[in-house]
Amino acid sequence: MGTVYIKMFLRMEISMKELWKYFEKNDHDISLDECGIQQFFPNQAYAYITYKNFVLHYIESGTGYYEINNERYTLSAGEGFIVRRGTKVTYYGDKENPWKYYWVGLSGRHLKSYISLTTIKDSVVLKYPDNSQAASIIMEICHFTKNNQDSSSNTVWYKFKVYELLWILSKEFRDKDYSLELPQRSYEEIAFDYIQSNYTKRMTITDVANYIGISRSYLYRLFKHKYELSPQEFLQEKRLQTAKKLLKNTSQTINEVAYGVGYENQLLFSKNFKKEFGMSPTRYREMTTEHE
Repeated sequence: MGTVYIKMFLRMEISMKELWKYFEKNDHDISLDECGIQQFFPNQAYAYITYKNFVLHYIESGTGYYEINNERYTLSAGEGFIVRRGTKVTYYGDKENPWKYYWVGLSGRHLKSYISLTTIKDSVVLKYPDNSQAASIIMEICHFTKNNQDSSSNTVWYKFKVYELLWILSKEFRDKDYSLELPQRSYEEIAFDYIQSNYTKRMTITDVANYIGISRSYLYRLFKHKYELSPQEFLQEKRLQTAKKLLKNTSQTINEVAYGVGYENQLLFSKNFKKEFGMSPTRYREMTTEHE
């Protein structure tokens, strides 16, 4: 296949591109630049020099081919590839079973430092682990965007998901050698990991601050500066997003769901859930059941 850079070629029918969403640019620590979903036609291809910072793909089904640095990779479901700024790339779907993939594009002042914690820091292709949470988050971001085109009203959700994705990548693609040179983690990073690991417990932000050994107000300033969310916003978002999944995918009672994500009071859980999603937990479960 000849390579024609800065061009897109072959058939590019819009109907096959389920989603391609660009987000407003900013200079945040970490930013979501774009996301998308695409089912390729047989042999449909793209070739260009990329200007984007870091675009992570997850292949849901089918087979395709990725050409970069004079190498050609055959990729299929459960695998993925990475596009980085300034690289010449060509990728195309198989003529018999073309791939469908999801992607998210990331940038930010500290993106490189986050990715450096993982084995994908120098990778161009990757294989996601079975039942990969990272892959699930990529798809979740894309499906959420497809169903909620007004991204400006969901800023907190997107921030939460991007940081959660990076955290999961650091777990699923952990660089074991990096620990030899890993600098001391900051208080806010310790708090982030602690909340991710303990949100199902009866835990407050004061408990988090006490665990680290700093005041709650100091933790607030550090956490807010780094993640653009307060610790309380992050904790609540983690709990409520998990609750949504439990309501949709399990038969647990509302009280069991509330308790399972760290709430002692079902009424407070229901109040926060309705404030966040515009409906009660009961109504949300009914709605998801109606659409099945």
